Amino acid sequence: MMTIPLRRVMTIFGAVMLFMGIAPGAQGHEASLQELPDGEHYYRGHGASELLTAPYTLFRKWGRIVVGIHGHSAMDAACFKGFLDGSTLVDATRVLPPYTPDAEWDYQPGVMLDLGQYEKVTDPMVAADQEALEVCLEVFSR
Repeated sequence: MMTIPLRRVMTIFGAVMLFMGIAPGAQGHEASLQELPDGEHYYRGHGASELLTAPYTLFRKWGRIVVGIHGHSAMDAACFKGFLDGSTLVDATRVLPPYTPDAEWDYQPGVMLDLGQYEKVTDPMVAADQEALEVCLEVFSR
């Protein structure tokens, strides 16, 4: 019986992943984000303090397209529409509250948000966050 050292197996595995176009280290969180099912997803970041709650994002996904909110509370959350690419939201158009047609719209090319720095929230979302997401969906459906 032939034995192959674990280091050699890991090197071969890494080479195969690169050949398939998957960056080393991407098999965990990033791969799961790209493969999220369509629907609503809720993530919370780190960095809460006594004065500021942790940032969060709540979005609805259709394929690579995401529409959602990002902020520290439903009252200050920016509404966005962008694309999921690995563990990041990219090429997003954002609007800050109040979400009116004459509000200031901002296009942010490249990375808007790195969800690799966030954790999936399994707790039910609060009603205010759900309402803010619904308003955001309406904004981008106009």
